[in-house]
Amino acid sequence: MTSLNSVLIVDDEPAVRNIMARWVTSLGMESNSVGSAEEALAMLRCEQYDMAVIDVMMPGHDGLWLANRVHRDHPSTAVVIATAQPNVLEIEAENGALTEGEIADFLLKPFRRDRFAAALDRGREWRKQTLEERQWNARLAFELRERTNDICAQLQEHEPGTPELERLTRLMLDRVPDALEHSNRVARYARSIAREMRLIEEAADLLELSAKMHDVGKAAMPEALLTKPSPLTSGETAIMRRHVEAGVEILAASSDLGEAAPIVHASHEWFGGAGYPRQLAGLAIPLGSRIIAVADAYDAMTQDRFYRTHLDSSDAVGELLRCCPRQFDPEVVGAFLTVLGRH
Repeated sequence: MTSLNSVLIVDDEPAVRNIMARWVTSLGMESNSVGSAEEALAMLRCEQYDMAVIDVMMPGHDGLWLANRVHRDHPSTAVVIATAQPNVLEIEAENGALTEGEIADFLLKPFRRDRFAAALDRGREWRKQTLEERQWNARLAFELRERTNDICAQLQEHEPGTPELERLTRLMLDRVPDALEHSNRVARYARSIAREMRLIEEAADLLELSAKMHDVGKAAMPEALLTKPSPLTSGETAIMRRHVEAGVEILAASSDLGEAAPIVHASHEWFGGAGYPRQLAGLAIPLGSRIIAVADAYDAMTQDRFYRTHLDSSDAVGELLRCCPRQFDPEVVGAFLTVLGRH
């Protein structure tokens, strides 16, 4: 079943399934009906459905469990939740699973045919928007790939008398001047932290270089993300986070800057393990990366952004402390606070 109006009905009550199936047919769509989450997953493995209307209370796995599986494994299938419990969505939100934006509609039992028809309309619209967003994200990912390849190729071209650091700096200035200014401030903070933590000069030099280059991958970001005046969608955020891997690839293509790549690669990890791109934690994160994470966050908080005004230094320090050790290494934060205290 691959038509653009296919509906999978999941409800453990045969009479309810039959009524909804008749309604689906009367609306000019096709349907299949099953009585459990397990049967539904078996159907979805064999056939593609535009929508799934899922009852919550069923034997075995409940409908919310199934809705999560559908959203994870079949992301273009619109999910409509049907239940007699009016607060089920609030319970689900508290559990940190499905959010309202991941559900096309919410039917409170008992419901009439016209309300059911409206839910299917919303399901079609949700699916249409989801497919358009996936196409947009694929386009962004392709543009990022092309820009990264182009920058790597430029680095490998011989340009007499111009160091690669200067070439990359010039490229960042052309495309993301704010990121260059931010990276230079982060590098100064990082150098001061290194001095406070008594890093050897060679390590401090590499740290400063890595801090200057920690956002170099943003030079490969699509223009649409760099200039978007509104918050990024979850898909766009995932693309933006790829600037880390893009930066690593760019640095690895350089004969002079490749040594900074491992530190840059881990500079957006969280001390507690919830960062990106590899979810490293604790001492598995290089010290230089942990230092950059603190300096990066402090500078970001104390500078104006188009969507917010800056925090005072004391408020930013409060945030650093609040996020220890979940996000930041407490030892690094302590060293940074000593640095700030001297200034």
